[in-house]
Amino acid sequence: MTGILRMIGVLTVFGVGFSPFLAERLWNDPFIIMQAWWYKPAIFAGFGLIFIPTILSNIFGMGRVKSGLPAVGVIRSVQQTGTYINEQPEVRLSLTVSRKGREKYDTELKTVVPLTALAQFQPGSFVPLVVSEKDERKVGIDLKGQLSQADLQELLNEKMIQEGVSPDMMDIARTGEKAMAKILDVTPLGNSGTGKIKLQLTLSVTPSNGEMFQVTTQKELLPSALSQVQQGHIINVIYSKQDPSKLVLALNVQEEQLSHLFSS
Repeated sequence: MTGILRMIGVLTVFGVGFSPFLAERLWNDPFIIMQAWWYKPAIFAGFGLIFIPTILSNIFGMGRVKSGLPAVGVIRSVQQTGTYINEQPEVRLSLTVSRKGREKYDTELKTVVPLTALAQFQPGSFVPLVVSEKDERKVGIDLKGQLSQADLQELLNEKMIQEGVSPDMMDIARTGEKAMAKILDVTPLGNSGTGKIKLQLTLSVTPSNGEMFQVTTQKELLPSALSQVQQGHIINVIYSKQDPSKLVLALNVQEEQLSHLFSS
């Protein structure tokens, strides 16, 4: 809408400004137009249409997305526009957007960021978003907390399945039994071709009833998670009640893992 008003303003200024030259050619008297009652108001109205929508947009947030579909954004780049609103800088964020049921895509967002929070808006940082239902390229910062923990978990589960984690493993992570496990042996099996390292792990699992059992399983992990699966370490696992040999490693989530899931 702002762009349309600006275009009308430009055409108005151009048309009114050109009219004295047209009057000069037609009637040899440009003052016929310049002295008309509507000439100056039309010029002012044209400039108003050019500048006022942008000013209102910056001050009152006109045209910004305030409600819509919850999503997660990963900042790819940050650039200050040179505009300050109430002494706070306006920035242009290049984002990779992830939302439920949709492939990742890139878009941009202009927003005012308090100076005290500027350090949080850096490349690689995560921001909660709302996406316009009419145009998915239009996004806004989720100031109302519309992205709930349940939404985030569902989105994370969906991305993990897209990355090759089987639905069975996701089901075990949701409904399985929690336990402690000691890593008895770690055998590298090479790269998986997706930036992950394939490992064969031998684990001694101690469930809540104290009846230990041993499992040998193969997992693919990002390099940043390797420090958590060294021989002799104690880790958390979740195993299937029906088949204890099937289990999920409950490792601490690393920033690199999140970036791998949500970034381009």
